Amino acid sequence: MSHERSQIMKPTQGRSPDLRSAMFGSMHGLIGVGVFSAVINILALTGSVYMLQIYDRVLPSQSIPTLVGFTIGMLGLYAVYGLLDFVRLRLLVRIGSRLHRDLQQKAFAASLSLPLTAGQDANRVQPLRDLDQLRGFLSGLGPTVVFDAPWIPFYMVVIYLLHPSLGVLATLGAAAVVLLTVVAEVVARKPAARASETLVAQRLLADSGRRNAEVVQAMGLSAQLGRRWNEISHLYLKNQEQLSDVVGAASSLSKTLRMALQSSVLGLGAYLVIGGEASPGVIIASSILLGRSLAPVDVAIANWRGFLATRRSYSDLAAALDAFGSQKDPMELPRPQTQLAVEELTVAPPSLQRPTLVNVSFRLSRGAGLAIVGPSGSGKTTLVRALVGAWKPLRGTVRLDGAALDQWNSELLGTHIGYLPQD
Repeated sequence: MSHERSQIMKPTQGRSPDLRSAMFGSMHGLIGVGVFSAVINILALTGSVYMLQIYDRVLPSQSIPTLVGFTIGMLGLYAVYGLLDFVRLRLLVRIGSRLHRDLQQKAFAASLSLPLTAGQDANRVQPLRDLDQLRGFLSGLGPTVVFDAPWIPFYMVVIYLLHPSLGVLATLGAAAVVLLTVVAEVVARKPAARASETLVAQRLLADSGRRNAEVVQAMGLSAQLGRRWNEISHLYLKNQEQLSDVVGAASSLSKTLRMALQSSVLGLGAYLVIGGEASPGVIIASSILLGRSLAPVDVAIANWRGFLATRRSYSDLAAALDAFGSQKDPMELPRPQTQLAVEELTVAPPSLQRPTLVNVSFRLSRGAGLAIVGPSGSGKTTLVRALVGAWKPLRGTVRLDGAALDQWNSELLGTHIGYLPQD
């Protein structure tokens, strides 16, 4: 039982069967996105091929019909490119919506069960919010990076075919930009995690103050609560500034490297043309190809916050669904009629190990009654919560007609229990 209480707050790296099943259910759509991405990246060569033909065929021949023919072909290919890109984005939106539909009921059920298993830590895990973050990310441009990035070597090979020297320069420059992105991810990981934690703490404090507004007002806690909120808010802003500095530095350096690299490719191309080693069209074509090859890196940096937030949401959602899904589906038992038995019951609040009720045992037959009296903090509420199955025992059992409460279907059992909490 203690393992079940603690695992909810531990990342599971996507081991949740429900989450894996939902992702696998979207596999056909993701394969479709991959196919569209392949065609899109091939069609992205249109601009380079067009410029090669303009410089190597149209200008030397000064043929207007040839120019018109190439231009019409170029416009047609770009029309197909735009259509496929639009379809790809629509498909990603549908994949995100399907994932949300497949998991929304289980995420909602997990959010209801969290207060009973994780206690105070339950407020730090929001399965519905995490699921919405996943859906929003899948519906945007972020996932296109995953499908476009593998095509970077393809563009490097094409540039190499134009001229080996251009290919070497482009490969070295692209490797530097990718390395910069990886370093930025490592550096940004901790500030992003701290910013997320302080944001959750800030929201929890504000929500708690709103729920207990009467107590706060009556006991004059407004100023103290405000100071605490300001402290957390200051820490949150500090973490956000650190994260923004990292992302901003990566974006600026990447942009600078990309512009310098494209200019260097133009310069090297001009040198090769002067030396008679390449045609004039190679200059423009190689620059266009290089810009296209680095486009996924630009998109990744622009969506970096989304990447970090989604990765954390995925881990938290997997942990919540894994803890909720680990509960066995109980059998359907006959209606309880005979006896309630409590056997050496030891109970602690959710997520805690220090018991507030120790080794309680008694039996009640049908028609009998029991009054529980005692001072405040003696464990009366804890006992009642354990009797109705709201809190799980550390040791011992509560049985109805010989069957432990966790053997009953909670919805069916609830029809036979009357419970009115004191709050």
